[in-house]
Amino acid sequence: MELLYVFRILNRKKWIIAGAGLLGLLVAFLLTMGNKKLYKSQSQMSTGFTVSEQIKLSEDIFNMSQIDVKFNNVIENITSPKVINLLSYKLILRDLSSQDPFTKVDLKDAKDGSELKSLNMEQAKKIIANKYDSLLLLASNVKQEKAVIELIKAYKYDMESIKKRLFVTRYQRTDYVNIFFSSENPELSAFVVNNLIKEFQRYYDHTKRERSIESMVALDSMVKKRKAELDDKIAAKSRFLQDSVVSTLDPNLVGANKLSQMSMNEAGLADQLSLVSNLTYQLEQINLQLQNLKTDVTTPAAPVNDNQQYFALRKQYNDLYDEYIKNGASDPAVKQRLEDLQTKMKSVAPTGTTTGTTNNNYAASQQSILTQNKIDIEGKLRAAQSKIGFYRSKLGEANSFISSATPKATSKLEQFDKEIEVATLEYTSAKEKQTLAANMSDSGVANFMQTIYGQPALNPEPSKRLMVMALCFFGGLVLASVLFIFLAYLDQSIQTPSQFQRQTDLKLVGTINNINLKATNLKEQITQIESDEANRKNSFRELLRKLRYEIESTGKRIILLTSTEPQQGKTTLTQALAFSLSLSKKRVLIIDTNFCNNDLTAYNDAQPTLEQFSVTDEKLDFASVEKIITPTGVENVDIIGCKGGDYTPSEILPKNHLLKFLPQFLKKYDFIFMEGAPLNGYTDTKELVQYADGVLAIFAATSELKQADKESIKFFGTIKDKFLGAVLNKVDDENLTN
Repeated sequence: MELLYVFRILNRKKWIIAGAGLLGLLVAFLLTMGNKKLYKSQSQMSTGFTVSEQIKLSEDIFNMSQIDVKFNNVIENITSPKVINLLSYKLILRDLSSQDPFTKVDLKDAKDGSELKSLNMEQAKKIIANKYDSLLLLASNVKQEKAVIELIKAYKYDMESIKKRLFVTRYQRTDYVNIFFSSENPELSAFVVNNLIKEFQRYYDHTKRERSIESMVALDSMVKKRKAELDDKIAAKSRFLQDSVVSTLDPNLVGANKLSQMSMNEAGLADQLSLVSNLTYQLEQINLQLQNLKTDVTTPAAPVNDNQQYFALRKQYNDLYDEYIKNGASDPAVKQRLEDLQTKMKSVAPTGTTTGTTNNNYAASQQSILTQNKIDIEGKLRAAQSKIGFYRSKLGEANSFISSATPKATSKLEQFDKEIEVATLEYTSAKEKQTLAANMSDSGVANFMQTIYGQPALNPEPSKRLMVMALCFFGGLVLASVLFIFLAYLDQSIQTPSQFQRQTDLKLVGTINNINLKATNLKEQITQIESDEANRKNSFRELLRKLRYEIESTGKRIILLTSTEPQQGKTTLTQALAFSLSLSKKRVLIIDTNFCNNDLTAYNDAQPTLEQFSVTDEKLDFASVEKIITPTGVENVDIIGCKGGDYTPSEILPKNHLLKFLPQFLKKYDFIFMEGAPLNGYTDTKELVQYADGVLAIFAATSELKQADKESIKFFGTIKDKFLGAVLNKVDDENLTN
C-alpha cells in the first residue's frame, strides 16, 4: 500500500476522522465532569534489608536478587487482604466513634431489605474491635458479620476501594518503601498512609512471634534430648567408676561421694562451654555492629528514659533466662514470664525516629544499646570462663586419683570422656540454636522504621482533565485513521492505476472513472454537448477522449474488447468508445460476439442475426449485409446483434460467417468493435482473436485479482503483436491520479 494512497484515504475520510476525535473529546468531557478533587499523602518506611542496624545472628551474604525478593514480599504483605482489612477496621471504628468522621454515610438510604437498616451499631463496633484485636477477618457466611461487611463497603473502606487509591512501591533501589494514598479528604489520606505502616508492623510482629514460638518449641525438645543424652553418658561413666574402681579408690574419695561430684562437675562444664560459645558469638556480632555504627555517629548520645527502661527489662530477661536454662528449660511459668518480658521490651524498645528525631540521634541510641549489651555479655562471659576453670580443676584432680588407682581402666575412661565430649558439643550446638531462635524475636524490632510521616495535603492533586480530553481527542483521530487504513489494507481490490500496474505488469492505455448511469443515459452522457458550455468539466468524456486517441494512434481498426471476469464494464465501454469516435466523424460498427451475455444486443434493440448470416460468394455483398445491421440511434454507429446461448463462436457460426470478411467492412467503417466473453470462464475470446487486429483488456478497479485472473493475464503475453493494453474502468475520481 503506497503512502500517497494512504494519505488520500485519510483525506477522503477526514470529516469522519474529525468526528471520531470530537466524539472522544465529548466522552472525556462527560466522564471527567463529575470528578472530585483528590488529596494525596505519602509516607515512607525503611526496611533495614540493605543497611541493617541490628545484631546479625547469621552470616548473611548481601545478595541483590534476595533483597529484591524481600522487598517484593514486603510490598505484597502491605497490600495483602489481612493488612488492608486491619486498616479498614481501624478506619470504620474511628468514623463510628468520632464526632468528625472522614466519611459520612446515611444508612437510611440503604436499599429495602438490606441488613444495614437493622444493624446495631454498638454490636457492630464490638465485632469490628474483636476482629481488629485478634487480627482476624470478618466471615461473610455469618449473618452479623456479613452486615458489618456491608457497612464497611458503604463507607468505601473495603479492600477493593482502598486498593484502587493505594500505591506502594520501592523507591528506586534504596532501602525505602513509599506509600501513597489519594482521597477526597486530606486528613483521610494522611491517616491511611501512617496507619497502614503501623498495621503492617503489628501484623508482621504477630506473625514473626508465632513463628518464633513454633521454633522455640521444636528447639526446646531438641535441647532436652541432647541434654538427656549427655546426662546418660555422664551417668554411664559414673556407674563404670562405681562398679570397676570403687574398691581401689581412696576411702576419702569414696566417703565424700566424689564420684557424684564428678558427674555434677562434668554436667556443669558442658553447660558453661555451651554458654561461652553463645556469648562469644553474640559479642562478635555486637562488635561488628558497633564498628558499622561509627560511620554514623562519633559521640554516643545519652540514653533516654525509654532506653533505661529497656535496659532494666533486658537485664531481668537475661537473669530469668539463665535461671530457666539451669532448671532444665521445663518450667512453663518461667517461660510465660519470659514471653511477657519480651513483649514489654518490644513496647519500650527504641523504634528509631519520632517526630523531629534525626538519623544521627537514632544511631547514637542504637550505639548506647549495643554498648550496654556488650558490657552485660562480657560480664557473663568472664563468669562462665571462671566456672569452666573451676570445673576443669576439680575434674583434673578426680581423674588423677582414678588414673593412679586403676591403670587398667584408663583406656575405658578415655572412651567415656570422648563420648561425653561429643555429647557436650551436640548439646552446646543445640543450645546455641535455641539462643539464636530466642533472640530472633528481638532482632526485628527496629527493622521496619517509618522515616516520613504522612501529612494532610494543602492542595488537591492536578486533575489533568485537559490532558485527558486532549488524549481522548487525539486517540479518537488515531483510532479512526487506523481503522480506515486497516479496512483499506483488507480491501484487496485494484483501486488505483499504480496498484494495477504493480499487480499485473500490463500496459495501461487508459483509465475511466466511475459514473452513475441510473441518473442519465450513456448516449446523453457522451454525445449531448451543450454549445454554451464554457468549461470542460465532464471527466468521463475527457477520459474517453484520451482512450480514443490511444486507440487511433495504434493504427488498429478491428478491435476485440474482453476481460478476465464478468461485470468489468465491457458492454458500457464498447458503446462509449463507439459513441466517442462518432463525435470525431468516425463510422463504427459494433458486433456483439459475447454469446454468454448479449447485453449489447439487448441495450440497442439489435437484430440477433450474427449466428444465421452466411456469405454465399467469396465477395461480400453489402446490400445483403445491410439487412442484418441495426442503427444504434447515434450517428455513424451501427450494430450487429446475436441471439446468445450455450455455445462458442466455432460451434455456432456458419462456414462462411461474417467475421471472416471483416476487412471488407473497413471500406465502409473506420472501426469495428467486438465484445468477447470473460477469459476466466469461457474460450470465446481466444477463438475470436484471429479475426481482430487488436485486443483491449478491460479491468474494473473495484475487482480483486485472483489466481484465475493471473492465469488469464498470461494469455495476453502470447498475443503480444495484437495486445494493445489494458483499460482500468470504474476508478474513483480521487484515485485517478494515483
